[in-house]
Amino acid sequence: MTSINELEILENRIDRLENLVGKFEKIEKTKGLETIDEILNKLSSYSSSYPKIASAFKSINEINKYSSFDTINEIENELILKAKIELILSEDEAILKLDRDFQKLKSLKNILDNPILNDIPSLTEKLKEICSKQSSLKDNYDGQKEDLKNFLSFYYKSMKCVNESFLNYDDFINQYEQKQE
Repeated sequence: MTSINELEILENRIDRLENLVGKFEKIEKTKGLETIDEILNKLSSYSSSYPKIASAFKSINEINKYSSFDTINEIENELILKAKIELILSEDEAILKLDRDFQKLKSLKNILDNPILNDIPSLTEKLKEICSKQSSLKDNYDGQKEDLKNFLSFYYKSMKCVNESFLNYDDFINQYEQKQE
């Protein structure tokens, strides 16, 4: 897709240059140098009447210098190198921190490679089972505790009632004995 766009761009540029200079057939019939001389004469006549065009002609060498591929590649290489250096320097502290962390991990390697630590997943499963059993026992304990509380409450009420009955019976017997005497 991009090569098609590039070809179209190049064809458009060639068409514009042909319109400025003349078609290839016309250049062959006359001489190419004569056509170029003719164009230079026209440009110089424009430059004498238009000062902006004259100042543009003076900067043509500079434009050619900075538009050459070697200069562009040189500038790009310098800019890329500067950007890489700035990026590395800006991330210097982070890189040093990562290095320290890596060294710390290396020193902890013996601890991390410990077989006991590697058994943690299986021990975690066992711990979950134990916690589940403990939770169910606690639920049972709470239920039994409530049952015991109810039973003791009933027992207390029953004993209180029996005690009152004995006291009433004792009073009754005492009254009966007093009447008998």
